[in-house]
Amino acid sequence: MRLLKIFLLLSLTACATSPLTVDQAAPVPNSRILASQWITRGPNTGSLVVKRDSGFMGSACTIRVFVDAVPVADLAPSEKVELFLALGEHSVVATSNGICGGGTSETAVVIMPERQRILRIASGQSGDIFLQPSAF
Repeated sequence: MRLLKIFLLLSLTACATSPLTVDQAAPVPNSRILASQWITRGPNTGSLVVKRDSGFMGSACTIRVFVDAVPVADLAPSEKVELFLALGEHSVVATSNGICGGGTSETAVVIMPERQRILRIASGQSGDIFLQPSAF
């Protein structure tokens, strides 16, 4: 009975994810980068960092990030990828890989020179994925 109470307590506290700063997130390994053309700075490009929260929710699967319908990287919890995209508006999508639920989340981002844009991938208590702007 005691073990059941501990399990229930842990399951309630481990449901949602926790945000990380860009510095706290680890770079995604090269083996999970799917669009290497966007990981080096080029002329007329700006920086977009997509980072995934830490936490237990959805940790069994990676989340695939797409930019303008092109698969970019598969992020595990507490990882980030920095992309150098052409200036202007882009569509960014995050969707679960594998057997995990969570659905898909999409947002638009405008890339400007000299300004880094940051997007955060979070999972809520229901398991849904949220892709949203982040200030840190």
